Amino acid sequence: MNSLPHLSRIFDRLKRGYHLGPDDEPEFSALATRFDDYAVQFSVLGLTLVRHEREFFYFEPDNPESVPETLPRIAVFSFILIDHAANQGQPIEEFIFGQNFLLTALPHFTLDRYTALLRQVDVHEIRDIESLLKHMERIGWVKWLGDDEFRFLRPFHRVFTKCLELAQAGQTASPNPDAGKSENLNLQS
Repeated sequence: MNSLPHLSRIFDRLKRGYHLGPDDEPEFSALATRFDDYAVQFSVLGLTLVRHEREFFYFEPDNPESVPETLPRIAVFSFILIDHAANQGQPIEEFIFGQNFLLTALPHFTLDRYTALLRQVDVHEIRDIESLLKHMERIGWVKWLGDDEFRFLRPFHRVFTKCLELAQAGQTASPNPDAGKSENLNLQS
């Protein structure tokens, strides 16, 4: 059992809600190589190790019915980025994962409807977004590259995919692409 490399560090990080992806070496390679062995080890402790189809790892939540306090904020933040990319005619996934972002250049407070969505989840200024991004860093979804610059990591797909589905559902449900977007943000799962 103790022959699993980096077991203690992997356990500590995953137990705190972190998502291990390709940027997290050597832990990521250890999990990728011996996933089944780690899964068995953690199952003895009552924990379910998940290997996401996008190739990153996390523990299944203890109570999947409970919604973390930050999830609605992350969902709205993500939805706005997706909407902004779509409005710019950008390929959404490439826009999100293929570039670095500057905190001060984010589109979140550029339109009244974005600001209104953010207020619904108690995000009122750029400092609130910075706090949200720092939380996302703690769970392995974002990496800061400087004081103002960051990029999204592969585990961000966990929420990105859901937001993208909701955005697409909102567009097909309404002939007006702007109609109904705020109603579709009720992410409880």
